[in-house]
Order: sequence, then C-alpha cells, then structure tokens
Amino acid sequence: MYGVGSDSQTTNMGSCTVGGLCNEQTQDLFELQLRTPAEYQEPSIPNTSLPMIGTDQIRWNFGADFGMYSMLEDYNYNSKGYDIDSTYGVIECVPKDGCDLSFNIATDSPVESYGVEKNGIQLTEVVSGHFYEYQVGKSFDTPFGQNCNSPSPSKFVSGGAIAGIVIACAVAVGVIVFGSIWYKRRKINL
Repeated sequence: MYGVGSDSQTTNMGSCTVGGLCNEQTQDLFELQLRTPAEYQEPSIPNTSLPMIGTDQIRWNFGADFGMYSMLEDYNYNSKGYDIDSTYGVIECVPKDGCDLSFNIATDSPVESYGVEKNGIQLTEVVSGHFYEYQVGKSFDTPFGQNCNSPSPSKFVSGGAIAGIVIACAVAVGVIVFGSIWYKRRKINL
C-alpha cells in the first residue's frame, strides 16, 4: 500500500545516460533527485506532524531565465503530495540552450536534500535568485547551461563604448574636413 501522496510508478527505461535517452546533438539529460524530511510540520498547523507534504509546499521548476520560462515544473510530476522520508526523482531530455537554463527551487521548500545532474555529472553551483513562477519568495538556482562558470563576452556594446565610437567618428570627420579645406587653400595659394 502506498502513502496518501504517492504517485508511485517505476518505468524501466534501460540505459539512463544522455546517449541512451536523448539526442546528444540537441539535448542534455536533466536529472533531479530530492529527499523529503523524516518529519514534517505544516507551517499553518503548529505542533502537528503530518504523513505528507502538500504539493504547494515543495516548489521547483527548470527553465530559461531563472524560472521566467519553465519547461518542467513540480506539479507536472506530482499532483497529490510528497510522502515524508521519501526520495523523488525526475529524468528528462531537455534542449541544449546555452547558459540561460537553470533548476530553481524555492528556499522555503521543505526538502532534506536535492541534487541536480547534467548528463550524469552532479552540478554543484548554486546561486540565490527570485522564484519567478510564484512571483514571491527567494530561490536557490542551479545554472544548467553550457560554460556557465566561465565569463563570456557581452553581446551588447556599453554606453561608454558607444560614446567612444561617436567621438572617434566626429574626430575623424573633423580631420577629413580640416584636411580638405587645408588642401584646397594650399592649392589656391600655389
């Protein structure tokens, strides 16, 4: 017999590697495992231990722009609740999408631990962010994209650079105009 919150299902998918499940050219393998605590007390019901955690209490998503656009969300995988002292997992093929992708979990989600893997490699970088899906609260964000740890050149030109270019162009035009006038006067005087 399963607990109240169980969506208990097991599917043997064979090799759970990026090559076994995903198109390696266009997709990465996303894997999430989270563990619920052995005891849980609903914040709105003090001094009461519950056998499950409501789906509205553990909030997470995976997507672009740190949660602004979600590809995967908690409620797509569990709509009943989370049993206490249990492990839950998600394995999905997701598009390779640069450094914009991230896994985001609300900081107040009652989980004992969680781990995110990309193509079988544990991701350890976690940054603080804003949990956009719910428009309230903070999140722990784990960047998932490629080369997220190395600085990349900006795709935009700064205002200072634009000002420098404008000044350089004005000086160049001034030199050309001054040179033309000087050349014409010199030619007239000869």
